[in-house]
This record gives sequence, structure tokens and C-alpha cells, in this order.
Amino acid sequence: MDYRQLFSDDEVRQEFLDRFDEIAAGATGLGGFESVDAGLTVDRAAKAVERMSEGLWVPDDSGLEAIVERFTRPVHLVQKSTFRLPPDGRATSANLTARVERARRPLERAIPSVGRIDLRNHANLTWAGTGWMVGPRLVVTNRHVAETFAREARAGAGSGFAFKQSWTGKVVRPTLDWYHEHQQPEESRFRVTEVVWIEPDHRYDVALLRIDATGEDGENPPPPIALDTSGARVSGWIAVIGYPGQDSHADLADQQRIFDGVYRCKRLAAGRLTAVQGQDVVHHDATTLNGNSGSAVIDLDSGKAVALHFGGAAERSNVAVHAAAVARIVRAHG
Repeated sequence: MDYRQLFSDDEVRQEFLDRFDEIAAGATGLGGFESVDAGLTVDRAAKAVERMSEGLWVPDDSGLEAIVERFTRPVHLVQKSTFRLPPDGRATSANLTARVERARRPLERAIPSVGRIDLRNHANLTWAGTGWMVGPRLVVTNRHVAETFAREARAGAGSGFAFKQSWTGKVVRPTLDWYHEHQQPEESRFRVTEVVWIEPDHRYDVALLRIDATGEDGENPPPPIALDTSGARVSGWIAVIGYPGQDSHADLADQQRIFDGVYRCKRLAAGRLTAVQGQDVVHHDATTLNGNSGSAVIDLDSGKAVALHFGGAAERSNVAVHAAAVARIVRAHG
């Protein structure tokens, strides 16, 4: 997380300090924050926030980082194609909550068009990541997600792409399920019929998939999410919609604190665009995990996709391919 960006918002910074006693009490009174330092007072938190704002914060074992992230960048549950905060009683920024609530209608339009990529016949994996509708029957995801189940038909021959085979000789079969919502039984599964494109340029972690015209129960696919190809607005508010999965390479205790032990289900995480790298890569500070690969990054004002999330580094930033680059790839290959 880029704390400098987060606490550049004076309202969020002041709210965090004004409510710190409430935040800390709620954290220590519930599961997952047992290691919070009992000496973490509001004065100590104020000094830490100042250092975070200046980019001088050195992580310690006080539990403050998890408290900050849980308060300022919570991860909403998606159920019945709408979203809500987890019912765990922990304090959440009213400033952020108000911003997300104002965007509820455009976010609820986008949610049904984001799905989990499940795998059949794979030797090690039951799912690969997230994908979303970007055109009629056309799904966009990451190159590194598609490469778990697809390859070039003949290396270097330009002859298209094929599904991989498992060690038993069975073909790996990916499907898109537009639900996988926490404690909800609904399914809407669409077979991936074709790997349309895997981008060879490693600057663009993008792949395109084609799905069946109807789902396994005869339903139509959800509508495409419109792409916002205008210039990325640094500090603009966004929401990442996807399927965070527990990450063995990140701090497991912090994950438990922030995600309440709920993984592999559809979630919505709000944040801001923090930087633009070149023309086609953007950074953001929404809370994500490895299953978010391929998630839609939605502008809170327009409800359009501004980027395709593809990765991040703990305690630094998340990175995504700008929608303008996605649009070029869709036009060229979709």
C-alpha cells in the first residue's frame, strides 16, 4: 500500500485519528488482531501516520499496517450481484464508504460481468483467476492466467492457441462462472470455446477468451463492461472486482485480518489510482491478492473499466494494464 497517497487525503487522515480509539478497540476485541500492540496509543498512531504520509514509515510488529488497511481500504463481500461490508463489526472509513455508496449503481452494473475462471482436468489447479466481459462472447484476462491452461498451437508458427493437456492426457477445460459469491449457491457457467489471443509483448499481461453463446443452463452471457480509454486520472477513485485467493507469499495473519478468512469468492475493493507508468500501465492501492489477476478496475464515476489488474507487490502498489491498451488488443485480435 502507498501510504503517502492514502494519507494525502486530509479527511481520511483526520477521520482515522479522530476514531483511532474506536478502531483499535474494535480490532483487539475481535479475532485476527490479537497481536496488536497494547501500547499503540492515538499519539503513537499520529506519529506513525505522519511518517507514512512522508514515505518514511518502516513496518513493525505493532499491527498498525493491518489496522490502516482494514479501515481505509476494506474489501466488500459481493452477494446476489450487490456488495456490502463484511458483518464483522470493525470500523471502516465513513469517507470511503460514502464514495463507494455514491457509485453503487454503476458498480452493480459491472459486477455481473466479472467471473471466476475455473479449470477442469488440471493436475494442480481448480481455478486460475478472474476474467470479465469486454465484447460479445469475449472475455479479457491476464496472459499469465491464460498460460495455466493454454499454449501456442505450434510454437512460433502463428497458428493460434490450444488448450493444454494434463499428465493423464485429458484436455484442460476452462469455464467462466459469473457467481462464486460467498455463501450463495447460484452458478452461471460458460464454457471457454477458444483462446483468441495471448499477448506476446510482456508489457501487456493480456489474453482474450471466447465463451459459448449460452451457459450450461441456457442463459445468455452478461453484457460487456465498457472501456474508458481516456487518460488515467491519478488520484481517481476506482474499485477492483475479482476473486482474491489466499497468497502463501504474503503475510497470512494480515490476510486473515483484512479478508476475515473469506477467499476465492467475488469481492469488491475500492481505492485510488496512484501513478501512471508510461502510457499503458497504471498503479492503484485497492486491496488485492493473487486470485485478483485479471480483475476489472472500475472507475467509480463512470462505471467503465479503466484498467485490467495483473499484479502487485506487498506494501508497495498494484499494477494494471490501462484500458486504452486493452482496447487496442481487442480491436486487433478480438
